[in-house]
This record gives sequence, C-alpha cells and structure tokens, in this order.
Amino acid sequence: MTKVSLSHQELTLSEVWQWYQKMDSAIDHYQTEVINALLSGKEVSDIFLGMTKEEIIEDFIWQTEELERLVCLNLIASAEATIRIDYLTRVYEKKKDTICRACRALYKQKGARVSLEDEILAIWKQNYPECKLAMGHFIGVLKLRHWLAHGRYWTPKLGSSYNPKAIFKIIETLLNELPDDFSWAIKL
Repeated sequence: MTKVSLSHQELTLSEVWQWYQKMDSAIDHYQTEVINALLSGKEVSDIFLGMTKEEIIEDFIWQTEELERLVCLNLIASAEATIRIDYLTRVYEKKKDTICRACRALYKQKGARVSLEDEILAIWKQNYPECKLAMGHFIGVLKLRHWLAHGRYWTPKLGSSYNPKAIFKIIETLLNELPDDFSWAIKL
C-alpha cells in the first residue's frame, strides 16, 4: 500500500483555541464599537444600515454562535488529525507494541481509509479499557462534527449541548488519558 503523504498543515488544539479567543475578542470589540457609535449618533458600517440596535445585537449573537460552531468543528478536526497521524506513524515506524501491531494489521486490511470511530478508536478501547469513558465522550462529540461537516440539514441527536470550551475539555481529557504523549497537540 502507498504511504500517505502528510501535509503538516494540521492545526493543534492550542492553535485553534488561540484563534478562537482572538476572533471572539474581535467580535466583542466590534460589537461595542458599533453599539457605541449608534448610541452617540455616529455613522456605522453600511452593513448595519436600516437595522435597529436590537437587530444589530441579534446579528452579533448569530456571528458569535457561528464562530463557536466553526471552532467546534476545527477542534474536533484537530483531534481527528492528531489521532490519525498517530495511527499512520505507528504503521510506518513498525514498532512491536500491541497498539502498533493492531494498527499495522488494520492498515494491511484497509490502508489509510479506516474509520476513526469504528476502527482506530476501537483499537485504543480494546487495549486501554480505562479510556472508555473519555472515548465515549469523544465519540459523542463526533456526532456534532458529522452534523457540522455535512451542512447541518437535519436535527441532530447529540445527547448533550456542546460549546468550544466543553469540546476542548473532552478532547484534552481523551488525549491525556491515552498512554502516549499527545501534549504537543493540547499545550496552551
């Protein structure tokens, strides 16, 4: 089978988180500027023409919610990239531990086209049952990822409401519980 050519363009959780904090702060700052301009009778951007203060506030709420959805998707994608890169690294380095052997066996069967949820995570769950709870929470988050990535056209059954902070914590917990050192991906 052909080796996957890694792009090295994946984002770490900390990079996604830092970007989120900057964008959230920028939205808050811009909202304050626009509201203050309106209250003092100054001109505002044409995009707000004809809107009431309440409509502008609603628009900023929507912008913040969209930012949070994008950040949730990016956090989950970052975790997926981390786990998939680990899988491929284990295959290519040909180490002799149980996880590496299981990864190579799976790779011989399916190559790089493996299911994160049903195959890669299953290897970890089977070999490290103490990670099952963290894995279960992460699999719940993957339902949100599927909904976001596929256009949000259905009503999702998530079992929990997620925000960037909760998702970051779920992923951080999972990566910290796995026996390898994934700290490079989560260091803030």
